[in-house]
Amino acid sequence: MKWLLRAVLMLLAALMVLAAAWAWQLNYLDGVAIDEPRPEPGAHDTAALRERGAYLAQAGNCMACHTAQGGKAWTGGRPFNTPFGTIYSGNITPDPDTGLGRWSAAAFWRALHFGRSLDGHLLYPAFPYTHFTRITRDDSDALYAYLRGLPAVHADSPPHELRWPYSTQGALAVWRALYFRPGSFAPDPRQSADWNRGAYLVQGPGHCSACHAPRDSLGGADWMDFSGGMIPAQGWYAPSLIDPREAATTADARAATARLLATGLTDNAVVTGPMAEVVFTSAQHLKAADLKAMTDYLATLPATATAR
Repeated sequence: MKWLLRAVLMLLAALMVLAAAWAWQLNYLDGVAIDEPRPEPGAHDTAALRERGAYLAQAGNCMACHTAQGGKAWTGGRPFNTPFGTIYSGNITPDPDTGLGRWSAAAFWRALHFGRSLDGHLLYPAFPYTHFTRITRDDSDALYAYLRGLPAVHADSPPHELRWPYSTQGALAVWRALYFRPGSFAPDPRQSADWNRGAYLVQGPGHCSACHAPRDSLGGADWMDFSGGMIPAQGWYAPSLIDPREAATTADARAATARLLATGLTDNAVVTGPMAEVVFTSAQHLKAADLKAMTDYLATLPATATAR
C-alpha cells in the first residue's frame, strides 16, 4: 500500500506542477514590450487623436470609475465592493508618481489588452480588461493620448482590501487562467459596418456584459453572455439583454432602446442604479449613429428566455 500512496502523491505533485506551469504560461508569456516604438503623431494629428480618445473615454465610462465621490476627476480612489473584498480604482492622470506619467503607449495597451500593470503585475478584473482586450491598438493609443493631456494630479489610491488568498497574484493568475484570454474584435463580414461598429462598442469599450452577464461564485463569466443577473455585492439586478420579457432589444424597439441610452427614459420607466450612472456619464454623450449601431447589434442577439 505504501507504493500506491507514494504513486498517488507523486501524481498529485506532478499535476500541481503542470497546473502551475499552465497558469504561468497563460499569464506571463503574453504582452508586448513596453518600450515598443510607435510613430509620434504631428501636432495636428495629436489634437485629433486626443479628441478621439476623449470620445472613447466617454464610451468606456472611464471617468466614473476613476473618480471617487467628492474627489478630483480621474484621480481614482473609488471603492468597488466585491464578494472578495474592496478594490480601489487607480489614478489615471499623467502624474509621474501616482498616475500614468511614466507609462508608455505600449504599457497602456498592455494594461487594456493583457491586464498587466507597468511593473508587470496582474491587474484585478474590476478593471474590465476582460472586455477592453477587444479595443484596437489605435483606439488604445488615442485614449492614452487623451489621458496624457489631462492635468497631472498627485493622488495615491488606497490599497486594495481583499481577503486571502484573493489578495495574492497566484490566486489572480489561476482566475485568469480559468476565465481570461487576450483577444481582439473580429468584424463579421456578413454584417454591415454599422452593425460591426455597434458590436465593437458593446463588446469592447462599453463592456456591457460586465454587468449584464451572470457570474459564478469566483466572479467569472462568459463575456459574450448577455442573459443578465445580480451584480455581485451591489444588490442590483442587471436585466437580460436577450430575454424579450426583460430588456431585450427587438427589431421594432431599436429606437426606444437608443432613446433609453441617450436619456435614461422609456415610455413607462426610468433607469435607476448603475445604469443611471452609465447614461449620465457615458451613453448620453455618444453620437446618435453609435447608439443606433449598438441597438442594431443588440437587436440581432438570439432571443432566449432566461430561467431564474
